[in-house]
Amino acid sequence: MRVLKAGGMSNEAIAEAIGISEPTLSKHFLSDLEVGAAKVRADILMARYRSALGGNVSAQNKMLETAGAAQARDKRAPAAPKLGKKEQQALAAKNVGSKFSPPAPPKLVVSNT
Repeated sequence: MRVLKAGGMSNEAIAEAIGISEPTLSKHFLSDLEVGAAKVRADILMARYRSALGGNVSAQNKMLETAGAAQARDKRAPAAPKLGKKEQQALAAKNVGSKFSPPAPPKLVVSNT
């Protein structure tokens, strides 16, 4: 069941595949459905890690790729906070521009030399 959930199957499809109703599946296998995909992924990562330690070069390369992707995810910049309606309207009003809007004022350049 964990493998089916990790493979992306819906609860309805899993219940149909094993020949029970969806409510019965949820009643008896709720914990497997909730954390099954994570457990399968952890098992696969541990198997790859053991292969890498055993000298499997492709497993070692894949572990390095996985570690690099995890570090890249951790270094992402935090998302900007969402603006409320009033803030969005104020920003839109500030940035209004069309061919009929007044031109931007000229930039003043002052030289102190």
